[in-house]
Amino acid sequence: MMLVLVVVLVIVCMVLLLRLKQQQARVSALYKSDKMKSHFIRAMVYEIRDPLMSVIELAETMGNQGLFLSKGEKKHLADQINFHTSLMATLLDEVQVYSTGSKGGHQLEDERFSPNRLCERCIDANLHKVQKGVKLMFRQETGQGVFVSSDRHLVELILNKLVVLACRFTKKGEITVGCSFDEATRRLTFVVQDTGDGIPEERQDAMFKWYNNPDDIYDDTEIDLSISQQIASKIGGYLHWDETYKNGTRIEFILPVR
Repeated sequence: MMLVLVVVLVIVCMVLLLRLKQQQARVSALYKSDKMKSHFIRAMVYEIRDPLMSVIELAETMGNQGLFLSKGEKKHLADQINFHTSLMATLLDEVQVYSTGSKGGHQLEDERFSPNRLCERCIDANLHKVQKGVKLMFRQETGQGVFVSSDRHLVELILNKLVVLACRFTKKGEITVGCSFDEATRRLTFVVQDTGDGIPEERQDAMFKWYNNPDDIYDDTEIDLSISQQIASKIGGYLHWDETYKNGTRIEFILPVR
């Protein structure tokens, strides 16, 4: 009888220990999920605030009855408003990308666009973010007559995120944005190159990694790069860090186009 009781107690203890471990795993998963959400929301708030404030300022300018604007100036302001509102709409798709990895989210749409013009739009939109003394420049390597087809909104979102990050971490020197097109392979390569401090050596292997553990994240920049890589993969592209560039950071966004 005593032996049976001991066996029963052992079984009960094992079941309790198993359930305790399961509960601990659930609590740990909830903790990680909550911490990841905090990282992501903080990054999203930072990104959405700028285009939102830009839209408000541009709308106030256009609505100023005492300010005379030419047709060209009005069109420029309208284009800027359209750029920032499109950017905000596409940024919201990051929520789906973040929550489902590379699945779900934005429905892909082909649109014909000029890579050069897209680079210029991203530069115009971020001139106010450049730190004092830093130059933000466009390096044209593709003919003005080149037009390609891909999901322009996602391409613009990724390129804009790379330019924003370069502006944030470049305190002197210059930031160069450019693109090149290989007609033979139908491959478009965007380049964002800066003279900032570069990527810390201890974080280089973690660039573009998809994070499941919040404790692995060094800062919110890594979330931006992680999400950018996932978005790039949705349209068949990828991000590449040029480790041979030693004067700062050079990131390439390589994309097959039609």
